[in-house]
Amino acid sequence: MISLASALRSGSAAAAFAAVVLASCAEPAVPTLEVTPERATLTTGESLRLTVTRRYASGPIENVTQVVAYVSSDQSAVRVGEAGGSRGVVTAYAVANPVLIRVVDPSSDATAIATLSVVPASIVSIDVQPSPALVLPKDGERQLTATATFNNKTTADVTAQVSWQSSNLAAATVGNGPTGKGLVKSVATGDTVVTATDPATGVQGRTTVFVAGDAPSLKALIVTPNPAVVINGGTVQFIAQGVFGDGATRDVTRDVHWASSRTDVATIGALGLASGLANGDTTITATDPTTSVRGSAALTVTP
Repeated sequence: MISLASALRSGSAAAAFAAVVLASCAEPAVPTLEVTPERATLTTGESLRLTVTRRYASGPIENVTQVVAYVSSDQSAVRVGEAGGSRGVVTAYAVANPVLIRVVDPSSDATAIATLSVVPASIVSIDVQPSPALVLPKDGERQLTATATFNNKTTADVTAQVSWQSSNLAAATVGNGPTGKGLVKSVATGDTVVTATDPATGVQGRTTVFVAGDAPSLKALIVTPNPAVVINGGTVQFIAQGVFGDGATRDVTRDVHWASSRTDVATIGALGLASGLANGDTTITATDPTTSVRGSAALTVTP
């Protein structure tokens, strides 16, 4: 092919004209598309924003996320937003593997593919209510509930799906059959820890059930937060909740004696305010001076 530069050097006007014509007839450069991320795994209910870049071999690099078209190979599992701020946002609706997202540049017909997998959402924590404690009179009952938080940040009532267990059947039982799941029934004075367990992941949530006796004496102390975390040099306020034999609860933070098992890690004042001194772990204990009933919480001091 005659180049324009060589034609001009030769001084031939005809050759220069031919070079210009040939250059104008050359096929336009075809760009490439790059989609980010190219591969990803989503849980059901989760969304992810794709970014699409158009590149020319010797030209500009452009973000064309809002310009290209998106086609999902399985609309029932993964859909891609097409309007406004949702354009290029993929949302997973059902388990599938793989799902291909084809990206097409309408101005050049360049394409790219993103490969997605959709997996079921899994439970990361279970919250049992009432919490942290429940007081029942003798021959009393109360329905507990279990709410799961999943790794896609959604929540769901799983009271009927979890496995319920009481650590002390002499104090209270909890229903775990086809009906009555989570229903606590008191048996005799005492206390028990009721646990809700997800059978698929083993994740647990729990609450403490106290069965009241005849005298309204202090039965237990619940110290919160538990566990607690504080930075070195920071402070955290602990609260002591008293549980009494008549079923009543009361804030007794100012009435108990506070102590730290490791005063080199953290100290605690008379009103329950703990101060972090060095990285490590300690146990914060609240003791009722009259009955010697105790409650405790774990405290971690971080950098």
